[in-house]
Formats: sequence, C-alpha cells, structure tokens
Amino acid sequence: MPDLAGGMAPPDEGKRAVLVWIAPDRGYLDEMRELCRSAGYTIIDEISQNRSEPDPKYYIGQGKLDEIREIHVESLITACDLKPSQMFNMSERTGLNIVDRTRIILDLFRKRASGPEAKLQVEIADLRYQVPVLREYIHQGKLSERPGFMAGGEYAVDYYYEMIRKRMARIREKLEVVRGRRGRKRSLRRRKGAHLVSIAGYTNAGKSTLLNRLIETDDKMKMVETGELMFTTIGTTTRRMKGGRNCLVTDTVGFIRELPPWLVEGFMSTLEEIFEADIVLLVVDSSEEENAIREKLWESLSILRRGGTEGHVLVVANKIDLIRDEGERSSRMKMMEDLITSDASALVRGVSAVSAVKVEGIDSLISMVHINLPELSRMEFRLGPGRLAEELISDLRRTAQPSVEYLGNGSILVKVDLEERWIGSFSIRVLEIGGEIVNDT
Repeated sequence: MPDLAGGMAPPDEGKRAVLVWIAPDRGYLDEMRELCRSAGYTIIDEISQNRSEPDPKYYIGQGKLDEIREIHVESLITACDLKPSQMFNMSERTGLNIVDRTRIILDLFRKRASGPEAKLQVEIADLRYQVPVLREYIHQGKLSERPGFMAGGEYAVDYYYEMIRKRMARIREKLEVVRGRRGRKRSLRRRKGAHLVSIAGYTNAGKSTLLNRLIETDDKMKMVETGELMFTTIGTTTRRMKGGRNCLVTDTVGFIRELPPWLVEGFMSTLEEIFEADIVLLVVDSSEEENAIREKLWESLSILRRGGTEGHVLVVANKIDLIRDEGERSSRMKMMEDLITSDASALVRGVSAVSAVKVEGIDSLISMVHINLPELSRMEFRLGPGRLAEELISDLRRTAQPSVEYLGNGSILVKVDLEERWIGSFSIRVLEIGGEIVNDT
C-alpha cells in the first residue's frame, strides 16, 4: 500500500526534522518529543507561534513556514493532528514531508507490530487515516503530480476507493474472527478456574517490565520485550502469574491521550483484554510531574469506564525508586489516593507502590491482587489409589495448588484451598470415585 500523499512519507531512521507547535498544543510537547525519538527522528529545531488558534490553511502562519524552508531538514512534524487541507498546503509551500501526531503514532505502530492481529489492526487504522488525505489530493487536482500514483484519472480514483473499501471490509471480517476466538479463549480459561489480570496504562509507564516481574518464569524466551521507546508492545502477551492463585496476566498496548475514535476502534480486539479482565492493573509512572500523573490517571479511568470494564482496578504507582525523598513519595501516593476517592464510579480498589525495575513492592502487589479475588475455603479429602484418583488430582492442579500426601495404607490425603464455585463439583467427583471428604470448611 503506497502512502497517499507525497508529503507524508513514513519516518525513516535518522530523519532530520523540525517540530512545529502553537500555544494550545504546548501540553503535548514532551509527548511529541518522545514520539519523535521513538520513531527515529532527529529534531534539528523547534518552531513555535504564540497564537490561540491554528491557521485554518497552514496551521501556523505563512511567515513561519517560509522560515522553515530555510532549515535543512526533510520533515516537518506538528504537535497536533492536521486537517488534510492543512497537510496539503504545508507540503506544497515547504516541499517537506508533513507528519502530524496521528501519523507518527501509526508509523510507530507499524514498526512495532509483529503478530498477524497487530498488523491487521495497524493496517485498517492506516487506511482510515489515508482516505481523507486521498480525497484532499483529488479535490486539489494534484494527484498527477505524485509520481507513480494513480495517473489514470477519474477511473483510477474510483477503482482505488473501491479497492480500499474492500480491503477494509476483509480486515474487519478477520478481526471479528480474532475477537470471537479471543472471547472463546477467555471463557475457556475461566471455566478452567483461571482469573484474568490485564496490565493497562499509558505507553512507557513500565507495563512490560511489570509483566516480567509478575510471571512465574526466569526463562528470557518467555519474557516480553521492554525498552525506553514508546509502544514497545502493540499486541498482547499472556503469561501465568506467580503467587499461588491461578491467574493469567496479559500485557496490552499502551494508552495515549486523545486518540481519534476510529483509531481506538481498530484496536478493540486488543483493548477487550483490558475491559473484560477480572482485575486491571493500571500502571502509572509515579516519577512524572504531579499534573501529568493526575491527567493521565484520570484519562485512563475514563477509557476504562467507556470500555465498560468489568473487573476491579488496582492502580500501580510504578518507578517509585526514582523518587528519592520519602516525603515526596508520600505526597504522590496521597494525591493518587485522593483522586481515586473522588472518582464516583468506584472502579479502583487500591493503590500499590512498586518499582518493576528494582523488583520492589511486587509481592505486595500480588497480595493485593489475591485480596480482590474470590475468597478461598479449605477442602480436605481422602482418595483410594488408582487412575481416577490421579486424574482428579491432575484436574485439581489446573485450578489450585493442592497438597498431596500418599499414606502408608495406599490412600491419598489431599488438602486444597478452593473458591466456593469449585467446591461443589470437586466434592461430587470425590464421592463418585469412592473417596471420603474429611472437611470442606
């Protein structure tokens, strides 16, 4: 799939760029600098303009654009999203590649996507983004100036629109199949007694590092990739969580502020892993400025509410090791607790301070997860020797961690802590194979 506008080439490693912004977009600057770094851009200069609204034709004033023409760069990056007409006009006036906020996010998604599902999600989002730009170039009558792109006139335009429409329909069908498969897999895991724990939060908050600390393995092949770049994780990864309860923990794509609804929709099959989890670990970078923490935490809770999150939410204040002063730590924690208390939806059940890098507070976090799961009751029973007894014990191990003692008379004493929903079915099986329940309290 070619890029639709010659002025919108995807970023290549080492590209030299100028970052452009106006006063209302100042709040996105730090995020945009990090996005540019993750995408491989080198920001040569930043050009700002103190205006309350973007120029309807060029985003910034024509004089500023003329200044940028004198800077030796290949790309112009804006700290916000542009209208297709602004993108076209800026490209025409400067001769540069124009990259807005959503474009750079999509290109990062495309670079990071590895699995088939993630690639499909990125592709449909990319097509949704490109269609309005195509319309703009058609409207401006400039398609003939884009070498190798739709030189066949109106017939080629109609054909290309139809090709895009059919491709998007095929991708939607494939993603619906994936969503159905995910739903069936979640149901099967629950029937086998597993609790689903999802890690959510803003990109670069340390979600993947936290997953690696929560899982039951030291095998590096089973760990997920981590790094300082944004959107290291695009798809989902599920592993068994340590700690004694049957929990599966899933790492998911990171949140980012004010994504267009159509982009969120494209990643719905991934976001469902968050919305339908039993417990959501909402990770926050506690080392950021308090205003940034407050804003991201509130926006994350809004996303969870809009998605109809079904489970309990635990806020994980990560990177606590970067806050040296104990008073500052306490202040940050109180601020988050106060914010959560003011949230009328009562989604959040607690806040846990951790350092995923330093492995601090992980055991306390796991304990908090267990507290928010259904309570356990002790069940003890005796079984006679034989295949049926071993099969029952094997099935029990898929749900819990039983203590099994082989007695001298050939019988087997089993002690296990089970959720109430499992005691009835296992009691029936014990009796059906001639076992004896010692107690089930």
